[in-house]
Amino acid sequence: MKTVLNPKYPELKPLAEHIERHFQGSSQILHKKRNEIRVVTFAGKKYVVKAFRKPNLLNRFVYRYFRQSKAQRSYRYSLKIGEQYCPEAIACIEEQKYFQLFKSYYISRHFDADFEIRAVLTDRQFKNRTLILQKFAEFSYELHEKGILHRDYSPGNILIKQHPENYQFKIVDVNRMQFKTLSLTDRLGNFVRLAKDDETMAIIIRQYASCINQPFDEMFAIARQLRARYVEKRALKNKLRGR
Repeated sequence: MKTVLNPKYPELKPLAEHIERHFQGSSQILHKKRNEIRVVTFAGKKYVVKAFRKPNLLNRFVYRYFRQSKAQRSYRYSLKIGEQYCPEAIACIEEQKYFQLFKSYYISRHFDADFEIRAVLTDRQFKNRTLILQKFAEFSYELHEKGILHRDYSPGNILIKQHPENYQFKIVDVNRMQFKTLSLTDRLGNFVRLAKDDETMAIIIRQYASCINQPFDEMFAIARQLRARYVEKRALKNKLRGR
């Protein structure tokens, strides 16, 4: 096992070194599809552990020698983004044998979210919906101004916690990121997987346009074009896959 542990938390070394046992011992499953995510309690505190699916034969060698694994990227990018915007990185663990990568895990601090943004996007009667979407636009603007572009900015990867006077947002599943000066297309294109209808899109883009000091009508027109292009591209992919 190859383990990289956040140096702030040497006391969590036993968790990282015996991650398979702790992971299998947890019954709190958050997600189970290609990858599996569970909440693990260790020394009275909760952590989120993501077990990545074993790579195909080619990627076992690619991740071993030529490219960082998804667990490594999750750990490195989380530290770079900072705990203000994503749950704090704790460790990444890789099981390597026969010169290949077989298993990998990423551990982060547990963020006690109240809901995902998915609930706000899909329920038009959601309490304080407009305010939450406006705050989300401001959160996205902060990320973009810092040169942070989440390449999987989707409804399940944005967590929200409600506080008495505000809403706190954090991004997860951060192994696909870009860090650069963002163009307007980069910025507006980041919303295409989130706002599927014009009404929702307008709430987000209006607030974002205010943040960036640009005309709403122009921004909204660009956002709609980018969304239409995304939908068309996705439909073509699904057709080629026989869906």
